[in-house]
Amino acid sequence: MNYYDIKDDLVAYPDAWCYLVWSKRGPGKTYSTLRFCIENKIKFVFIKRTIEDVKMLCASGRRKDIEFDVSPFVPLNRDFGWNIAPVKIEKGIAGFYQCNEQNEPAGSPLGYCVALSVASDVKGFDMSECDIMIFDEFIPKRYERVRRDEGDALLDIYMTISRDRLARGRGELKLICLANATSINNPTFMILDVMDIAADMDVKDIEYFYNERKILMHKIPAQVAELKDLSGIEIAMAGTTWADMAFGGSFSYDDFSNVKHTRLKGYQPLCAYSYKKKTVFIYLKDGYYYATYARAKIEPYNLDRENDQKRFFYDYVGRLREACIAERMKFESYSMYDVIINYKKIFNI
Repeated sequence: MNYYDIKDDLVAYPDAWCYLVWSKRGPGKTYSTLRFCIENKIKFVFIKRTIEDVKMLCASGRRKDIEFDVSPFVPLNRDFGWNIAPVKIEKGIAGFYQCNEQNEPAGSPLGYCVALSVASDVKGFDMSECDIMIFDEFIPKRYERVRRDEGDALLDIYMTISRDRLARGRGELKLICLANATSINNPTFMILDVMDIAADMDVKDIEYFYNERKILMHKIPAQVAELKDLSGIEIAMAGTTWADMAFGGSFSYDDFSNVKHTRLKGYQPLCAYSYKKKTVFIYLKDGYYYATYARAKIEPYNLDRENDQKRFFYDYVGRLREACIAERMKFESYSMYDVIINYKKIFNI
């Protein structure tokens, strides 16, 4: 297997402030990123989801009697003879320290670990000396329950750590988000408004995307292995949705079949809604619906207002969901489909 090296992306796209990297399991995304930070003496902030995640890290990271050590430095300590472990600083905040032979921290922290759930508390803690912020497993597992506003917490922490970096000539804080390709409908893609780009990359098998927003998106391609090199679970699960996700690095659990360009000939405008500064128009023809950005002379519901959220739900969402189920509705982009299918989750109705 050819392992991933974060340095390649940092060198190829030096002006990017955000790096979104996803793949199948196992190419070494976290390993490579932490190794880069330590070997180049770059202080970092390692983001976990909850206070409990940080607590578990600290409980196992410094004790030799615990076999199940969840510290991300376990493989790096093994391969390079390091003894880096997390130590609690405050609730939901830890430091990664090089430890001595007695397994006690020595010197200042090499980096920090912060829980997203303490985003508001981080403001009183100075981590401005950090140059890289790492959000590991930014795409939650299917069985994890996460808040849809998690992306807001991520950017709040980013802005807190950034502070006045540019005024001090430090350059922009690098945000590196790493994950396995579990679900395209995740809070980080949503807050950065890149869900549709990721969907297009998945469908068209595009490896890189970068534009004027200075966000690098990198879908690490899966390598095709010979049968003799496959593990038992790879052989057993071949051809399943789970295998496409775990070993192929695709968003295989997400349904892209309703995303399809449709000609508007014969369609009449039915309704429209504005959401996140974009207006979507829904057209109807012979019982078939199409959602698109193509404009029509119709007043949109403003889904940034609670009253309009409820009005649109009671006026149209029910029949549009039924049309989706009956395969009588198509969408210009995946985010449009997401709004209709997950409407009650998005707007808490």
